[in-house]
Amino acid sequence: MNVELIEKAAQIVGDNQLLVNIVSKRVQQLNQGADPFVPTTPEMGSGDIALIEIVEGKIVWREADDESSHISGADLEDDLFVDESGAADSDDRTITATIDL
Repeated sequence: MNVELIEKAAQIVGDNQLLVNIVSKRVQQLNQGADPFVPTTPEMGSGDIALIEIVEGKIVWREADDESSHISGADLEDDLFVDESGAADSDDRTITATIDL
């Protein structure tokens, strides 16, 4: 992964452990066939794509509220990133990571 991207994303997220968790989950999704939210090139790895998505504001996160904290771990894992745009083909899509802290 590109060190400059890691540093920029770390400044945005503010917590290195949270950054690792967000990137790990997004890399897993990308490797399972999820479409990237940013333009990519063949030489880009999934980690770099996830970091660019964070830096460009395509991935946002928030702490779980009381209502969502009742979701089981398996359900929360599946719903960690949610496309909030409602449009599958939109270039302005963002996703929300609900992290249960």
